[in-house]
Amino acid sequence: MQTVTSQFIQGKKVLLRYDIDVALELIVNSSEFRVKEDFKLKAGLDTLKLCLENASKVIIIGHLGRPEGKVVSELSVEPVRKWFVSQGYNLEILENLRFDPREESCDVEYAKELAKKGDVYVNEAFSSYRPAASTTVLPTLMPYAAGLHFAEEVEVLLQVRNNPKKPFVAIMGGAKVKDKLPVISVLAQKADAVLVGGKLGAEIKEQNLRLPKNVMVGKGSDTGLDIAEETTSAWSRPISKAAEIIWNGPLGKFENPGNDQTKKVAEMILDSGATVVIGGGDTVAALNHYQLLEKAQKKALVSVGGGAMLKLLSDGTLPTIEALT
Repeated sequence: MQTVTSQFIQGKKVLLRYDIDVALELIVNSSEFRVKEDFKLKAGLDTLKLCLENASKVIIIGHLGRPEGKVVSELSVEPVRKWFVSQGYNLEILENLRFDPREESCDVEYAKELAKKGDVYVNEAFSSYRPAASTTVLPTLMPYAAGLHFAEEVEVLLQVRNNPKKPFVAIMGGAKVKDKLPVISVLAQKADAVLVGGKLGAEIKEQNLRLPKNVMVGKGSDTGLDIAEETTSAWSRPISKAAEIIWNGPLGKFENPGNDQTKKVAEMILDSGATVVIGGGDTVAALNHYQLLEKAQKKALVSVGGGAMLKLLSDGTLPTIEALT
């Protein structure tokens, strides 16, 4: 997989597939929206700066939400454009690609329309891993490269999947047992311990699922909305001894007052001597809630794509990676 370089984009018009699918919020006493969470936008800035310094022109393309092929004013890219302006970047951003049904249907003619706007294509949207005109068709029509953060995520996650440092501990929370069970099975083959909590743990117990012996499903709190303190205590030893840790998904409803076990586990992870990889939108939201995101970004690779991260760990590749190789 080729990673973007200054030579690749020098003097060219760059179509930059950016991860602009961020949370928006309505401005008080206004009909306008603004960016609520800018973690994904900041993650791609190194690639954007490289393009701006070397390309003749940069056009950002991407999507927001799920408008299902219709124009939805609440999902316009305008708040994202204003965010870039606030950061000192006055950029051309095409309107939400998903306003056109041809984006998600992988329409080749639509991809050709996009391709005419640039000379080269750079994908810096790791979280947008499903096939689409702008992610898997465009690379077949023009010279392409992966963005810097995209490439870093792929490299680090494949290293964790295929050759983790030992002792290796995986921590899985959140929900969606259907999505996470295949990942747990893959990680259990490599990990010294897989620690499972959150609603995911409750779902596993309810369904009486059989798991490998090194998978430890944490006990829930009395309310069922957090993991129990005794679980956190039991997990402290494997976390403190780990050389590598991967964590995806909060371990309870962290927004609720008194549900602080996710914070305690996060602090144990970030204070450990391990190499750390963290992923998932809810995980990032929890770190933000506890004012630990900045510390996490200094310590760990924080993935922009929870679903993409899980899919890559379970399958070893993604449609978007295949399109760039």
